[in-house]
Amino acid sequence: MGNWLLQPGETIRRSELHDRYGGSRQDGVSPSRKSPNIFIFTDPRSGEQHGYYDQWLSDGSFHYTGRGQRGDQTLTSGNLAVVNHVKDGKALRVFQGATGVVQYVGEFVLDEIEPYDWGTAPSTGGGPLRRVIRFHLRRVDRPAAVPETGPLGVPFQARDEEIELASPTTPVPPDPDAAGRGLRAHHRLQNQLAELVKAAGNAPRDPAPIDPDFDLAWETPQAVFVVEVKSCTKANEVRQLRMGIGQVLDYEDVLRARGKAVQPVLYLERAPSDARWVPLAERHNVRLVWPGSEHALLQPPSSPPPERGS
Repeated sequence: MGNWLLQPGETIRRSELHDRYGGSRQDGVSPSRKSPNIFIFTDPRSGEQHGYYDQWLSDGSFHYTGRGQRGDQTLTSGNLAVVNHVKDGKALRVFQGATGVVQYVGEFVLDEIEPYDWGTAPSTGGGPLRRVIRFHLRRVDRPAAVPETGPLGVPFQARDEEIELASPTTPVPPDPDAAGRGLRAHHRLQNQLAELVKAAGNAPRDPAPIDPDFDLAWETPQAVFVVEVKSCTKANEVRQLRMGIGQVLDYEDVLRARGKAVQPVLYLERAPSDARWVPLAERHNVRLVWPGSEHALLQPPSSPPPERGS
């Protein structure tokens, strides 16, 4: 419709998108008066704190929570614009991300048989439950597979392993991997795993602006492997494990929302002193790996990783 130029998988700054095509710069559902488009933005990192639990289905369709952070949602304003988009001659343009750089997923339409249903979700900040609308969207060409949002990340760039240590007067950062000995170890581990990934025939990737801030990732036919790297000493081991597991679960959640099978990985500088961490991580589908144990990670799996709780 109109002079639309973006292709699925391409990224653009949200401000530039609205400069070109109009629409609100803040709302998740953003009808435009300047062009025949309604922009829909989805990002679990920002949306779920407002009770917006969007979901990609296995057939490539998309269930999107309507507009309204508090109280029962209604079929007014942007929600009504979505319902009437065909009658009004408007294209539904779905984007991954909500602020900064966003990625165009594609053009969608409301399902003709069941365009939406009603459910419940918490208000902003975990407030009381309220009634929400869930739009049932499908691509205009009805694909059978999950939505393709372009390749993950950008090619991995080797890190500087000889980075200068912090001076004695420099404040110690809260993350041991942000400076000094921890940062050098972190870079060494990233480079080491990237070389092993390449040797196994895969392409190591750094995050693109639209991606979660992982340390390393690669794609196989079975899954996306997403890695958090952690330096580790006996003194900070427990803290690093707790922090790292939380980070990779966050990365997994963001990538699963894009319809990808994900294997989260925590790559430690050394094996944990307490053996309980390995089965604990496995219960949450996190692979715990350290130098010397990478071969098990790089063997192709026989099936995609299971969903958490399955």
